[in-house]
Amino acid sequence: MPVSDSSRARRFSLPDLADERVDEAISSFLKGPEQRRGRPGPLGQPGPSANPFASLETRIAWMDALRRETARSIRYRRPSAVMVIAGEATADTPDAAGWLGRVAAPIAHVVQRGIRETDLVTRTGEARFQVLLPETTGREATHIAERVIADCEIWLRAVQAPISLRASSSGTTAHTTLDAALARALEAIEPGAPA
Repeated sequence: MPVSDSSRARRFSLPDLADERVDEAISSFLKGPEQRRGRPGPLGQPGPSANPFASLETRIAWMDALRRETARSIRYRRPSAVMVIAGEATADTPDAAGWLGRVAAPIAHVVQRGIRETDLVTRTGEARFQVLLPETTGREATHIAERVIADCEIWLRAVQAPISLRASSSGTTAHTTLDAALARALEAIEPGAPA
C-alpha cells in the first residue's frame, strides 16, 4: 500500500481497530436504535408467532392519544379519522361465539398490517378494535376499512368461520371534532345499524 510523503496533518483517520469499543460502536450503529422515536417499545417487527395483541395500545393510552389528536386537529385544522372493526358471530350458538376468541388475534394482525405506523389500534371487545388515523380524511378511512375487511374475509371464508365483520369509519369535518366522529362510528357499528 502506498504511503504519502506529505507532512500535512491528517484530517480524518480510522480508530485503532484493536480497541474493543470500536467493534461495539460499529455493531450498535448497524443494528440501529433500540427504541423507536415517539413510541415506547422495541423496534423489531413481531414475527408470525408473536402475540399480535402485545403491540396494541391500551384503552387509556388510546383515549389519551384521541384527546391529543382532537386538540391538534382543531388547532391546525388537519383531518383525522377513526375506524371501528367488529367481528360478530353469524349464529347464536356457543360454537359460533367461541370462534370470536379464535379469530381476534388474526384480525388484530390484519388491522395492524393494513395501517401506517403512526395509526394507533386498541382492542375494545373480544373481536372489536378501534383505530385512530391522524392526517386521514373520512373517505381515506373508509377505503382503509374496506381493504382490512376484504383481507380478513378471505381467510374467514377459507376456515369457514361463522363470523362476519363490520367496519365503520368517520372523519373530522369543518364543523365536527374527532370525538363526534368516534361517536358516529360507534353508532354505525352497532348491530342493526345499516352496513
